[in-house]
Amino acid sequence: MKLKIPPVVIFFLGIGCIFGAHHFWPEYSYQFAYQTLLSRLFLAVGVLIAFSGIITFRMKGTTVDPLHPDKASALVTSGVYRYTRNPMYLGMALVILGGIVRIGNPIGILGVVFFIWYIDRFQILPEEESLTKIFGEEYRQFCEQVRRWV
Repeated sequence: MKLKIPPVVIFFLGIGCIFGAHHFWPEYSYQFAYQTLLSRLFLAVGVLIAFSGIITFRMKGTTVDPLHPDKASALVTSGVYRYTRNPMYLGMALVILGGIVRIGNPIGILGVVFFIWYIDRFQILPEEESLTKIFGEEYRQFCEQVRRWV
């Protein structure tokens, strides 16, 4: 596996897109009632989903290191993994969405689009290849039952 950039770096690049949009195109900013509340809701749900995935991995005694999925020692299919195969990445995407809502600039959506595209192509696909090699048919069945994102 040739994963080089930790997903958290891509996450912060996505967040950077939001602030860049706000800085370079402030004329597109918006405000609406309950904007802060909605952004906090995205943030809270995103953090809850991501940490739920991490905790479930820890409980199963397998690695959470995204650069070395080949070191996975257990296939996790319980908890939040019944609904998404990638809760940590989904949680990060929701946090970015919360930032977009909070900053109030629709151009910031490029941050979450970039994050999802990059993670899907350069992180999740290689992870899936590694997990297929390790867990074989059991992992293939899991992929058929549970969606990659939601």
